[in-house]
Amino acid sequence: MISNLKKLLRKSCQHNREFFEIDPELEITLSLIESGCLATLINNRTIFIYKGAQEIIDSIGDINEISFDLNCIKRQEFPSVVMQFYLINKNNKTYKFEYFFGIESEQDMKLLECLKDQDHFNIYFMDSNLQFSKRIPISEIDKDSIKSVTLEARN
Repeated sequence: MISNLKKLLRKSCQHNREFFEIDPELEITLSLIESGCLATLINNRTIFIYKGAQEIIDSIGDINEISFDLNCIKRQEFPSVVMQFYLINKNNKTYKFEYFFGIESEQDMKLLECLKDQDHFNIYFMDSNLQFSKRIPISEIDKDSIKSVTLEARN
């Protein structure tokens, strides 16, 4: 599983002649979870890895459109910024998943802040093996939204 992820990440970075290394902690985390979304930093770029059951990954394989939005949630028990992803397939079926950036986590806030300086990010979809990846552009409007939510989270 992890070697497939390493191969795909290496291939996606080859055009930039970038080198990267998957954090051993990420390898362990991916091997332990059954489903969910993780974010990590590779070459100072935030990427997302969505892991789910094979049936789910197969059903979202024909994605036509991916969009996202961000909201700051300042609850005492878990202050965070939620990034909601909306995936629409060829049959107009929508799939949704989320990633929570913990406001009190410097690592999570760094991941969020890196997004505002990127022109795109990648999501890697996997079940027990890596299946495919999608590149999602970040528009200027998206960057403004990321900046605004980041400022709200920091205050």
